[in-house]
Amino acid sequence: MINSVMKVNYKRFARIQLSLLITSSALLLHCGQAFANTNLEQDVVTLTSAQFAGRKTATQGAQLAAEFISERFISLGYTVDEQTFAYQSGLFGKAFGRNVVATKSSHCEKCEKIIFTAHYDHLGQKGSRLYPGANDNASGVAALLYLASYFAEKPKQYQLVFVATDAEENGLHGSEYLVSTLNKDEIKLNINLDMLVVNPRKPRIYAFLDNQSLAQYQTDIKTLSDKQITFMATSSSARLNRLFDLNVDWRRASDHYSFAKVGIPYIYFGIGHDKHHHQSTDTTAHIDFTLFKSAMKKIAEFVEKLPS
Repeated sequence: MINSVMKVNYKRFARIQLSLLITSSALLLHCGQAFANTNLEQDVVTLTSAQFAGRKTATQGAQLAAEFISERFISLGYTVDEQTFAYQSGLFGKAFGRNVVATKSSHCEKCEKIIFTAHYDHLGQKGSRLYPGANDNASGVAALLYLASYFAEKPKQYQLVFVATDAEENGLHGSEYLVSTLNKDEIKLNINLDMLVVNPRKPRIYAFLDNQSLAQYQTDIKTLSDKQITFMATSSSARLNRLFDLNVDWRRASDHYSFAKVGIPYIYFGIGHDKHHHQSTDTTAHIDFTLFKSAMKKIAEFVEKLPS
């Protein structure tokens, strides 16, 4: 456990680092790059940088990542709350994580909620080897911020809640805590964003849904497909596993499972299998940002057209 002196010193360090990172982002914008594209790319670059040391839960790198994400939401006009939670680590240990929750007041205070989730934690550093987690899941966090920006000033028929979750990699602890704080009856849908770096050799985005959501949204998701990217929708782990030659329970594969367990409908957007998954090679060098941006524009359009 970090003592109080270390906490104070680190907060000062974090503020300095965040100031430098935000200044760097501002300089990129000044160079004339498009706002949405710059931030989508720059957020991934920032979160995978050495300062964040792989964003392992309960490390200074993860704390810096949470602070950065909070500042990004605030810059978009959102109110940010942080959820600190404890969970069992090992047989007798206890660890702590931190979710970042962004909301915005609107005329729609009594409307149903759509909860967007993306975990920001990754594997950290093992010896001298850094695990940047570009696809897993800096891409999801960048997507979360992209959608927050996209909907920041648009009239909404739902309350939109954006949550960057912690401690997904070691047991979905952040999303489990988040769900424990929610009123199930107020939630229309969870949209979980995890590993969205489109493979240019097979440019596909997979939507994994519960059966009810599949029946409701399958057609709309499939019509997102264009010449660049194919969108596929399924509720069958067996179907995805046949495509990737894997044996994965996709219902339990990411934070959407915490919602599924209590009967909240969900859509999980991702690319499925990635050969760089949980490898030190999961870097920005393997990201086609043009395809990534195209995929996010399509997902934003899908959300915007959700029926009331």
